[in-house]
Parts: sequence; C-alpha cells; structure tokens
Amino acid sequence: MFLAWSKDDRDKAIWQYAREQSRCRGCGTRSDEWSPDAGGDRNAYLAVVDRCRGCEVKQAEQDRIKDKRLGFGAFVRLRRRG
Repeated sequence: MFLAWSKDDRDKAIWQYAREQSRCRGCGTRSDEWSPDAGGDRNAYLAVVDRCRGCEVKQAEQDRIKDKRLGFGAFVRLRRRG
C-alpha cells in the first residue's frame, strides 16, 4: 500500500516518521526546539503541573488491586459507563 503512494507523499511520510523518532521519549520535545543554533529557544517550554481525571481514576484502581494477585497480564483500563 505504501509503495502505491506518490513519491512526494512517501517522502513526506518518511520525513514525518523521522521527525517523530527524534522526540525525547521522556518529555516529547526535540533537541532542536531547545537549541538557539538550530532556530530554537533555551526557554521553549514552561513546565506546568496538569491533572487528568482519567489517569487519576485509573491509578487509584491500580493501587487498589495491586495486592489481589490477579496474575500476569492483568491491567486496568477505562471503560465508558452505560
């Protein structure tokens, strides 16, 4: 399927993939965003504390079941009510 794309579209997809691979796995930024030599800014981002209600509920359930010996592969996921 990929080879059926136009060369221009394939080139764009490869470029986007390479760009995404250059992101830090910890924070999601790229080094060039922080580097003035690469057109970035040493203060490109501001660290802020955020909260996700979904993550909060999921973590609480994970903590509640951690000693229940559910076996390997058990995990908590969110499911919409109703």
